[in-house]
Amino acid sequence: LGGPSLYRSCVLLGAAIGVATNTAYGPRRLRASRTFIAVICLLMGIYMMVKLLLYSEVRRTIRDPWFWGLFAWTYVALAATFGLWQGLACVTSSREALGPGSESRAEAEESCDGGAPRDKREGAAGPPIPNAPDAFFLGIASFFLLVAALGGDGAVPGLMRLEIWVLCRSCAVGLKHCVLCLSLFSTAVLVMSLLAIGSSFAAGIRGGVFTLIFARLNIRLHRFPSAGCVRPSPGEQGAVTRNGDVISRLTSDTTIVSDLVSQNINIFLRNVVKATGVIFFMFSLSWKLSLVTFMGFPIIMLVSDVYGKYYKKLSKDVQNALAKANNTAEETISAMKTVRSFANEETEANVYWQKLQQVYKLNKREAMAYTYYVWSSGLTLLVVQVSILYYGGHLVISEQMTSGNLISFIIYEFVLGDCMESVGSVYSGLMQGVGAAEKGFAEKVFEFIDRKPTMVNDGSLAPDHVDGKVEFRNVTFSYRTRSATQVLQDVSFTLHPGKVTALVGPSGSGKSSCVNILENFYPLQDGQVLLDGRPITMYDHKYLHSVISLVSQEPVLFARSIADNISYGLTSASFESVVQAAQKANAHAFITELQDGYHTEAGEKGAQLSGGQKQRVAIARALIRAPPILILDEATSALDAESEHAIQQAIYGDLQNHTVLVIAHRLSTVEKAHNIIVLDKGRVVQQGSHKELMEEGGLYSKLVQRQILVLE
Repeated sequence: LGGPSLYRSCVLLGAAIGVATNTAYGPRRLRASRTFIAVICLLMGIYMMVKLLLYSEVRRTIRDPWFWGLFAWTYVALAATFGLWQGLACVTSSREALGPGSESRAEAEESCDGGAPRDKREGAAGPPIPNAPDAFFLGIASFFLLVAALGGDGAVPGLMRLEIWVLCRSCAVGLKHCVLCLSLFSTAVLVMSLLAIGSSFAAGIRGGVFTLIFARLNIRLHRFPSAGCVRPSPGEQGAVTRNGDVISRLTSDTTIVSDLVSQNINIFLRNVVKATGVIFFMFSLSWKLSLVTFMGFPIIMLVSDVYGKYYKKLSKDVQNALAKANNTAEETISAMKTVRSFANEETEANVYWQKLQQVYKLNKREAMAYTYYVWSSGLTLLVVQVSILYYGGHLVISEQMTSGNLISFIIYEFVLGDCMESVGSVYSGLMQGVGAAEKGFAEKVFEFIDRKPTMVNDGSLAPDHVDGKVEFRNVTFSYRTRSATQVLQDVSFTLHPGKVTALVGPSGSGKSSCVNILENFYPLQDGQVLLDGRPITMYDHKYLHSVISLVSQEPVLFARSIADNISYGLTSASFESVVQAAQKANAHAFITELQDGYHTEAGEKGAQLSGGQKQRVAIARALIRAPPILILDEATSALDAESEHAIQQAIYGDLQNHTVLVIAHRLSTVEKAHNIIVLDKGRVVQQGSHKELMEEGGLYSKLVQRQILVLE
């Protein structure tokens, strides 16, 4: 006893001195050696169990109080040793906390806390998930879980022991002279049958209720990440996270989380409860054999822990590789016309195949890790079973245990072994499904649940009426991905109600950026954008986009009917208003010629319609709202002259209620504007009407002359 105590003291003293003299690297080395210390503590604990069994052969010694005191002290000291080692491993220096190694410090805190970072954990809840109804279902499932695990599986081996004893007794005294034996045998069979029936009934209810609970979980896991995907502004989407990654998190990762948890948690809970009951019965039969049994289980648990940590890292790598493969597939499919136009199908297929091969390599590593885990745990379990048979035979021969109790104990041990094997097999699934720590891919799912946009729309202003006067005051802006390049520099202009203002300029001059800023998609570096004299950031997000309607050059239509696309975002739009908006957009004629008219499906992203038809439907979608501010960003670029003229007539004929901003390259679209703003390299270089700017000369005149030459 003195030797191990001295060894533990020296190890802890050396660790403390190392941490005190080197707070930067000492704790890291202690964290790296925690598994080794855990192995040492487990081996010492097993050694003490062996000593206890050996001393138990000497009845007088084991009854002495000093023996049990030393025995208890050993386990207290082992627990304290591991706890102190864990505490020293979590020590961080102030330099490490403030310096560039703060990321590693955060990892250290996560490993010491045993879970995700505190700040992430606090915010991981995201939107409130109603769980009160699930508590009721969980209570029902837990009750029937206990009934099935303890009432049936736990009591059956004990009844089998009674039956075996009855049969042995009958053979010894003769069946005719053992009426009591027959009665006991019949009673045992009847009780065992009733318990089996009741256990099956309870197991069925338990399984059904758990299926319902995890179906509800599956729905919530899909719902809340999808909400997190639409919270960021359009400017953030794609700049921070690629669409393939978003799709992978929303579909693949979320499905894996919900499916693996639902498939494994039921088995996990059932086997844990069953194992608890079996352990109780085993100790009631023989505490000595129980100690022999539990000598091997700490080793199995240690192997499971090492395997679990390695498997978590592999799971993260697999999901990241799968997200990259999904991103490649999504990118190729969305740009299929471009891929085919360059005859690059084979190259794209090879790129996707290479991504899948990376996933397959990681899957093979997962398979090898699982193989080694099964080998090691199975071998340990076999050693335990052989030890039980050998030591159990010794106890029976020395009359410290009956043969019936030994048979029952062996049956219980087999049941416990099955439970441990089931728990071990689902352990990797649970690790993969819920992440179990900070580095699993489930963190990615909860990142989307808790996703917060950097462009915060926290305005609350929602007046009953807006005039539609828009002012750009000394606006300076650059995109996050190109922060060194200023897209707009000190831009100032005004959009007046009842007037049409056109933005013109060479490509890259900042025209579309002005539209994005007016839509409040991006934060400004400097300056303000005012609506009726108030910053647009003060307005409520939904209200702002109800008074501003945008029609872009490449409008996105949804895989719904044309009527639903026109009334998109409106809950109470009548069919008459849909038709009226389509007529203003010169879309009514072609819509009525379709087979199902306004009920015709537009297809994915409007694939069933031509470019000009999509633009007219998008213009109708904007006009149905009767917006005070209407933005047309190359909205008529795909239209013929007749359709463009009809739309212009509809817009110019109702200017009393609109402020119109037009971005176009066509002379016919621009020259009718009341005010034309010319942008060049992010600056306003000219303003005025078409006539004034042509007389003035400059960039606008050059653009017009260049277009006339092209037309000629």
